[in-house]
Amino acid sequence: MATLKRLKESRMSKAVCLKDKINKSNKLIIGLNSGTSADGIDVALVRITGDGPSSRVKYIAGKTYAFHHSLGLKIKKYAEPDFDSGRRWLELDVDLADHFSRAVLRLISSVGMKATGIDLIGSHGQTIRHLPSGKFGAMTYQLADPGRIAVKTGIITVGDFRIADAAAGGQGAPITPLVNAILFGRRGKRIGILNIGGIANITRITSNAKPYKIFGCDTGPGNMLVDYLARKLFKKPIDTDGKIAGSGTARKAVINPILARKFFVRKGPKSAGREDFGTDFGERFVELCRKKKLDKFDTMATAARLTIEAVKRCIKLNKLRFDELILTGGGVKNQYFKKELARLLPSTRLALVSDYGYPEDYLEAISFAVLANEALCSNRYLLKHATGARKAVVLGKICQS
Repeated sequence: MATLKRLKESRMSKAVCLKDKINKSNKLIIGLNSGTSADGIDVALVRITGDGPSSRVKYIAGKTYAFHHSLGLKIKKYAEPDFDSGRRWLELDVDLADHFSRAVLRLISSVGMKATGIDLIGSHGQTIRHLPSGKFGAMTYQLADPGRIAVKTGIITVGDFRIADAAAGGQGAPITPLVNAILFGRRGKRIGILNIGGIANITRITSNAKPYKIFGCDTGPGNMLVDYLARKLFKKPIDTDGKIAGSGTARKAVINPILARKFFVRKGPKSAGREDFGTDFGERFVELCRKKKLDKFDTMATAARLTIEAVKRCIKLNKLRFDELILTGGGVKNQYFKKELARLLPSTRLALVSDYGYPEDYLEAISFAVLANEALCSNRYLLKHATGARKAVVLGKICQS
C-alpha cells in the first residue's frame, strides 16, 4: 500500500510539472533533427515566449554532433526501399534514441546548464520510411523513440510529429511550413522559404490573411543527389561550395525528361523521401548521363541544375509569387545553387535565414522546438495546403520521464 501511495504521489507530481510547463510564458526548449543525409544530429537551444502565431523565438545555441561513419551508412542502408528487417529497425531505434539523448546532454553541458533548466525537447528523429500514399494512406516513420529520450534525459520530450497529420489524411510532410509562418509570417509581405536539405521544400506565407495562409510542398532532390554523386564520382562527401558543379555544364537533354516524370508535374501538396531520390534514383541518373556521354563534371552540374529547375517548376505549377525568398538548409552553402536561383528568379529578392537571426544549419532543429511548444499548448493545425490533411490536429506525442 505504501508503495502504491508513493506511485500515486509521484504521478500527481509529474502531472503538476507538465501543467506548470504549459503555463510558463517563457520556455527553454531544445530541438533535434537528423536529415536524409544521415551525417549527424543537429541540436538547437531556443527561448520561446508565448505560443501560436504570436510566439517569439530566440536562438541561443546550436551544435551538430556527427554520427560515426558506420552508423551513417547503416541508417542509409536501412532507409533503402528494399530493406525490410523490422528487428534491425527496432535495434536502430534504440541506438539512435541513445545518440539523441547524449547529444541533448552534451549541448546542455556546453552552455553551462543542467537538464533541470530545460523545459522541453522537440525531436523529429531519423526518417526511415516515408510513403506519402498507399493502401493505408500515408505511412511515415521516424526512429529515435521520444519516450526513451525523455527517460534518458529526464526532460519532457515531444516527437512523432508526422503521425497525427497522416491520420488526418495528410502526407505527414512537410510540416515545417507551419513553423515558417510562426517565424516569418509577421513581415507583411509575400514570403517564401526554400529549404534545400536532402530533399528540397518550399513554403509560401500570405501574411495579410488571418490566420496566415500557408502553402508548402517538396520540390524534388536537394542535396541528396549531388551528395550521392560527389561520393560516387569524386570520392568526396559533398561538393564543397558547389565548385565541382560550377566547373561543368548542365545538360537539358538529361534534365527535361526527368522533369516530365509524375512527381515533378504534380501540383502540391506533395512530399518525397529517399524512396524517391535515393540510391536507385542516383544510379538511374548516372546511367542516363552516361548514355548522353556526359563526363563526371557535367553530370554533377546537371544534377545541381536539376535541383534548381525542380524548384522553378514547382513555383510555376503552383503559381507562387514572392516578394522575398528566404534560403535555408545545407544547400545554402552551395554557391552553384545560389547563383542558379538568382538567374532563374531574377525578380525575387533572395535572403538568408541567418539575416533574421536563425542559422541555416539549425532552422529545422529550431522548427521542432517550436512544434514541441505548440503540442504542449494543445494547439491544433490544419495543414491542408502543405500536407493535404483534412482535419486540424495536434502535431506530436508528449512523453514524460
